[in-house]
Formats: sequence, C-alpha cells, structure tokens
Amino acid sequence: MTVRELLAEISRATEIAAENRHRFMVVLCSDKLDDRVMKIAKRVYKRWKRKQEGETLLIAGRSDFLEISRRYFEGEFLHYKDSPKVLGQTYSSLIIDFTEGFHPNDLGIIVETIKESGIIIAISPPLTRWENFRSRWHEELVSEPYTVDDVKGRFFARFMRRTLKAEGIIVFDADRRKIIKPYEFEPKDVSREEIVIPEDIEIKRKLYKLCATQDQVRVLQVFERLFEREKERKAVVITADRGRGKTAILGIATPYIISRMQRLLKRPARIMVVAPTPQSVQTYFKFLLKAMVRQGMTKYFAKETNGMITVVNSKYARVEYVVPRRAMLEKDFADVVIVDEAAGIDVPVLLKITEGMRYVIFSTTIHGYEGTGRGFSIRFLKRLEKDDSVEINRIHMEEPIRYGRGDPIEKWLYDVLLLDAQPAELDDKDIEAIREGKLEFREISKDELAGDERLLREFFGIYVLAHYRNRPSDLAILLDMPNHLPFIVTVNGKPVCSLHVAVEGNLDEETIDKIRDGYKPKGQIIPDLMLKHYWHFDFPKMVGARVVRIATHPEAMDMGIGSFALAKIVEWAFGRGMDWVGSGFGVSPELLRFWIRNSFTPVHITPQRNEVSGEHTVIVLKALKPDVESIVEMLNAEFTRRLIEYLADELSDLETETAALLLKSLRRDFDLPLPEFGKVERRRMSKYFQGMSLYEYVSDIIRPLVRYYYSRTDKDELEDVEVQVLIGKCLQLKHWKDLPGEGFKKYRTLLNAVKKVWRWYYGED
Repeated sequence: MTVRELLAEISRATEIAAENRHRFMVVLCSDKLDDRVMKIAKRVYKRWKRKQEGETLLIAGRSDFLEISRRYFEGEFLHYKDSPKVLGQTYSSLIIDFTEGFHPNDLGIIVETIKESGIIIAISPPLTRWENFRSRWHEELVSEPYTVDDVKGRFFARFMRRTLKAEGIIVFDADRRKIIKPYEFEPKDVSREEIVIPEDIEIKRKLYKLCATQDQVRVLQVFERLFEREKERKAVVITADRGRGKTAILGIATPYIISRMQRLLKRPARIMVVAPTPQSVQTYFKFLLKAMVRQGMTKYFAKETNGMITVVNSKYARVEYVVPRRAMLEKDFADVVIVDEAAGIDVPVLLKITEGMRYVIFSTTIHGYEGTGRGFSIRFLKRLEKDDSVEINRIHMEEPIRYGRGDPIEKWLYDVLLLDAQPAELDDKDIEAIREGKLEFREISKDELAGDERLLREFFGIYVLAHYRNRPSDLAILLDMPNHLPFIVTVNGKPVCSLHVAVEGNLDEETIDKIRDGYKPKGQIIPDLMLKHYWHFDFPKMVGARVVRIATHPEAMDMGIGSFALAKIVEWAFGRGMDWVGSGFGVSPELLRFWIRNSFTPVHITPQRNEVSGEHTVIVLKALKPDVESIVEMLNAEFTRRLIEYLADELSDLETETAALLLKSLRRDFDLPLPEFGKVERRRMSKYFQGMSLYEYVSDIIRPLVRYYYSRTDKDELEDVEVQVLIGKCLQLKHWKDLPGEGFKKYRTLLNAVKKVWRWYYGED
C-alpha cells in the first residue's frame, strides 16, 4: 500500500465526519521522528484542509517534537506542560506528539479543543513499542527506591488496544506504508437538536442568540424562573459531560442576573465566581463580556492577572473570581455565588461557601478530568435537599458544543481514559449478601486488571461515583507504578469497594539526607512529611502502606464495607512485615470519624487550606509493630500540641467538630506548663461561676486551663455541644455568633463546660 491509499482514506473520512459534524483521528506510526514521517503528516493535513475553511491548527507535544514541527506547519505551538492554557479554546485541527508517550491528563484537555469536522494527527511510535511503553512521564513520576526499569507500561498498552478497536480512527504504519486500521464509522445519533428560542421570555433575545445548543436555551429558561418568590433561598444546579457549554451559559446568564439583582438591591450587584482554578473560568468571562454588551452594559473594566481575566467591574456590578479558600471567608460580601466545577471542591468547603446565601448557582462536570460530579450529587446535593428553606432547580446538559452527538473521538477519549466508567449494578440479592457479611477481599493482579475490561471499568466506576476528584493519571499510576497496588472487595463476584494502595518507605541514608535538605521525594508522601515536620529520621527507613483511595459502591454505603476493607489491608500489610498503614485525605468530620473508628491515629494536618479544593489534609497512621506504636503515639502527642496552637491562628476556621475529633484522638499526655492560679484568679473564677462576671474578664485564666486540659488523656467527659463551644471560643477564639446554640444558651453552655474543666483540674467532685 502507499501514502496515496492513505490520502484516499483521509478524503473519505473528511466527508463522513463533516456530514455528521464529527471529528476523526489519524495515527501515523514510525520508528523515528524524522522528516519522512512529518512529510506524510503534512500531506495528510493538506488533504483534509482542501475541504476546510478558516481552520486553526494546534501543535502539541514536547520540545523536540515542536522544534521539528515548525519546519512543516504553521499554527499555535503548545508544550504539554502548558496544556491547561487551552482549556475553553477551540481549534479546527491538531498535530499531537505520542512519540515519547504523554501525560494522561494532557490528552483529555488537548483533544477536546478540536471542533466538528476537525482532524487529529497523532505521531506515534510503532505499535510494538506500546506493549511495554515507558515514557518520560513515567521517569518523572516513579518513586524512590524504584527506577523506570521497574515500571511496566500497562496503561499505554491498553491505550493502543482500545484505540485499534475504536471508530473514527485511522492507523497507518509510516515505515511500511501500510494501513493497519481503516476508517470505520456508523452514525447512530441525530447530530444536533434544532435551536428554538421561546416566544414568551424575559431574558433578552440577544442573549438567547448566544446559545449554541437547545440545552443552553433551556438553562436560560431556568434562570428566568430563579427570581420567582416561592422561597427565600434559591439554588440552580447544572450538570453536564465535558464540552457541553455549561461554563459559557453561566457567562451568558450573568448580565440578566445582574439586572434582576439591581432591581432588588437598588445598587450594583456583587457576583462571586468560585472555581478550583482561574483557567477553568476564562470561558465564563469571555461570554460574560459578550453578553454584557448585548444587555446594554457596554462600559466595563476587565482586570487580568497572569493573562487571565479575574475581575469585571462596571456601574452595574462587580464580578470577581475567587479561589475556594477565599470564598469561605468573603462570601458574606456577595449577593450571588456562582460555583463552577463544584465537584473539584471539598463538600465541607462547598457547604461553608453557600451557607446562608440567598442565590447560589452550581455547575459541574459529571464525566471528564475536572471532577467526577457524581460525588457532588451524592454527598453535597443530598445535604442541600434536606434544607427546606432552599428551592433547588436542577438541569442536565447533554448536547456537545464543539461537535455533534455520537462523536467517535469523544467516545474513544472517554474509553481510553475511563472517564465514563460505571460500577456494577447491584440487585436485592447482592444487598442481602452484604448484610449477611458475605464479602470477599483480594489483591488484584495488575495484569488482570489491565486485561479484564469489565473488571477495570467496574473497579474505577466506583471511584467515578465516589467523592474523589479523579484524574486520568490515577489510572496510569495504578496500572504502571511498581509500588502502587489495587485491591477489591466483592459480593457475588461484583466489586463493591475499590482500594488503591501505595507502598512507601524503605529509603536509604543518601535519600534521607537529601530530604532533610529540602528535596521532595517522588511518591513518598508520608515518609516525607514525617521527616520534614517531625525530624524523625528513622521513619523513612520503615515500610508502610498508604491507602491512596478507598471508595465504596454508592448503593452499598454505610454497610461496613469500608471498615471491612481497611481491616483486610492491615492484615495484608502485617503479613508482609510492614511497619505501618496510613492515609492522607481532605478532612471532614465524616471521613475523620471513619478512620478513627478503624483505629487510625491522626499525626499531621496542613495548617493552610488547599488553594484549589479549600480543604485541610490530615495524615493518619496505624502501627503494625510495638516499637512503631510508641513512635505513632509520640507523633500524635506532638501533633496535638501543635494543633492547640494552630487553632488560634491558621486553623481558626477549621470545622470545630473536626478539631474536637482531632483533639480527642490524643494517645498519651504531653508536657505543657501547669497553669498556676493564685487567690485573685480563683476569686475571679468564682465570680464567673456565680454569674457575676463575664467570660471576657476571665479568658486569660480559662484559655491556658483549656489548653492544658487538652494535653491530658484522662479528661472528664463533656457533652458534645459543650466541647464545640469550649474549643470554638477558648482555642479557636471565635465570635459568640459563630458558636452553636441560641441566644444566651451558648453563654450558659460555655460556663458549664468551664466548670467541669475547673473541677477536673482541681480534682473536685
């Protein structure tokens, strides 16, 4: 066969793709990245280009690939590391570098920028190399003490197997001039629903005309109902697969929201836009500015930070992007809060951002690399729905913006990156078997997991529906990295709990010395933290199992499966002579209770909230040997000592329930100066206890007393609300209005709690 036959196939694919408003891909395989293969790529591109007008070309890859590409193509050149910069952008064609592999997260971002009738030309190594392909990305990621030689490239092997089975893709051997896989596609869906703008509308028709799909029209209709006064608090929830225009429609709707808020407030509105990153809301601001002009709001000032719009100011409103952490602190200054990619934000943070807000708008991806979305629905919306004062308007968007329904490249991308994985369907027999404890636990061979497509999809499907923010790279790490292992709990052969475990530690003296001097080891999360924060130089020499992820089937939650799985992991690690089992997670009271209930001990918390998710990360450990037990107790005691100080500073906004659980986890006493109170202090406290003085006049006595109280393990039991008020007021220094309880009850609650602590300190009954 010849290149001429390939070009004929390109012509056929171009016509079919254009007819169906779809995209197609050509994979050119060659042993070398040289002029010969680039000339073929150029001819392929020209053949497609004949029938395209006004095309824009994106060339994406590594430095050497971009360098040789410049000799043959003109377009926008993008290094893989800069892929987030093209989020929300649209291109007609793409030349992409597969020669040294790719970061899985980059693939999804870059490919989804290509619009209908577009071509993707991938320059690939020979098919035989994909069988155990170890890329530069693997070299950057593999954990000490392993090297890239210990990596097995299962992810890339599966990637090419699935690519060879996918529709809409041509694979050509450029060395042997042979078509390995011809173009195949059977249209299955109507490419686009006709856009019909309703007659009876309040939002300006000019704004409706910015809609690219009927789904977007329906979203605007939802916003028209937002200000109908049925309930005081309103929430709009928009869910969609990636590329459905949910972020754009938020920008289109905002000028209407501004005009309605102006009427209500008689002043300029304040709109807070919250998202994990500023890149993810650039499409929002792009359409906001277009829509403002159509709304007649032509005079505005757009402020940019690092080349990205973050604020739009006008006499009508101030629209500002803020990170989740800042949103928690400043949401009271906003009239409307818009949360984009809500699945990428921790649930307690979402609750705090939206607490008490009159108008809140959420959008989130239910499939794709920004976030799972389903966890948002399962964990956050269920809580919101329990609030009778909130009216929730939900809408799901299905139609793609850049291309027609049934696009084979989207289907291929979701398949190779497992973005649409689903867990097994459970029936009544399965649920009954779970109740009867008929659970099976086992470690899965990674070759089995990579080779059994059904098992793989059901395993990862649990993650997709759980509360984790998944990335395609998670799949590659688990399949390829030598110290990452999959485990599973099944009932009647169906996966009901998925576990991802990383073996850490076993570091040599040379690496430990480097860590001490500031080096960050790859993948050694817990050993690195224990050395840098507690200067425990023997800990990195130990071997432990870090639970990277543990997720239960959403239909089988709260049935003891997670605890069963953890117990089995501990057994597995103990049987292999390991020293500890641990985990790190974005802390919430719910999660922390789960780990403490399973005898794991908190030993670390990040004082600062994560800028993206808005959460604090907690590390927990469970010792598997007596000598390690004493180390964990020591770490926990030192952690608690620091925690008491952090609570008055960086952790003053930590959920008090979480703080109480962390303080209660203390395993052994630690040294704090013994508070000494003379006659004057005791008389002052007596007046307070008699109701003749206020807390504010004795706080200098109470605070050191409470700090000392939480340094001891033999504390008297307090009621839950007493603990909340005591910690909130005396350690976190919160205002009275932020403490639980109504009116003067909270003052009485604190008084009772302090009385109990005072009696405990003096040994009085």
